[in-house]
Amino acid sequence: MRKPNGYGSIKKLSGNRRRPFVFVISVEGKQKPVQYFTTQVEAEIFQADYNKLHFHRSLPAHQITLAELYHRWLPAHTANTNPSQSTLDSYTNSFKHLVPLHYEPIQNLKYADYQKILDSMRKSGLSYSSLKKVRSLISLLEKYAVKIELINKCYAPLLSIGKNKAVRPHHPFSRQKINRLWVHCDDSGVDTVLILLYTGMRVGEMLALQKTEVNLRQGYIQITKSKTVSGIRTLPIHHRIAPLIASRMKSLGPNLVSDSEGSPYDYSRYCILWREVMHSINADGHTTHDCRHTVATLLDNAGANKTAKRRILGHAGGDVTERVYTHKGLRQLRKCIELLK
Repeated sequence: MRKPNGYGSIKKLSGNRRRPFVFVISVEGKQKPVQYFTTQVEAEIFQADYNKLHFHRSLPAHQITLAELYHRWLPAHTANTNPSQSTLDSYTNSFKHLVPLHYEPIQNLKYADYQKILDSMRKSGLSYSSLKKVRSLISLLEKYAVKIELINKCYAPLLSIGKNKAVRPHHPFSRQKINRLWVHCDDSGVDTVLILLYTGMRVGEMLALQKTEVNLRQGYIQITKSKTVSGIRTLPIHHRIAPLIASRMKSLGPNLVSDSEGSPYDYSRYCILWREVMHSINADGHTTHDCRHTVATLLDNAGANKTAKRRILGHAGGDVTERVYTHKGLRQLRKCIELLK
């Protein structure tokens, strides 16, 4: 739909520019640039806010695109829920699958539009988990659109993503492979795999971990960012990985796990490092989640206390008081984690 006269326009400038999109208004018959932007979505959001602020006028709801809705929803959602970096990465990846709908007005999008995206993903061989994440994002965006009175109907509950079929079962690391990691523990990235294998952390928890959340003197880690409430927990540091963590504490950057320049890893970049490590020890095919599966299996085999094991892995169960740090509770968890050899 055509925008009203005097609403201003967005143009894309030619050439290789850092901010190629410009919002312009008409002043005495001449176009005047107001501000430059990296993306068209940023320019559209500014255009809407500019008109609302200066002229108290807004576009009809059906002209707000899915992309604009996403970029308005994300800051509000992040402020309210404080999601982990892995969750934010998941939102980004899921939103990329919705590219064909990015510039469609949100009020025009119907069940068939969303279902077509999911059907295309299934035909491409993407996993049930990927489809579920995209459907979940659609649901979050629709609920936000209802909340701010852009739409009055949600299609996400009606969307079909098929049945969950296991892509591959998780396999624990063999003792031989764990020993091989220790032999190569000075090689790049190997220490991070050992940290996962001796803490039970999720990879997203490890990548989000700040050095300020590591207490070497008392020997514990405080997980403050996790995909679940149960994941917020205190973990004892196993004596075998204490030197590895101490070495990481001396590296550049605020994150415990970062590259040689002190920059933190996102999940995609860490997966590249992971695959390199797995290839170096002839363990191709192992996934990061296999580390947690290994910890669970080894603790079961060692007869670990079930409550302690659940708390170490950050699984749901028990009450909130179990996650509160106490010296007694930490001793019990340390006794459990030290069963890992």
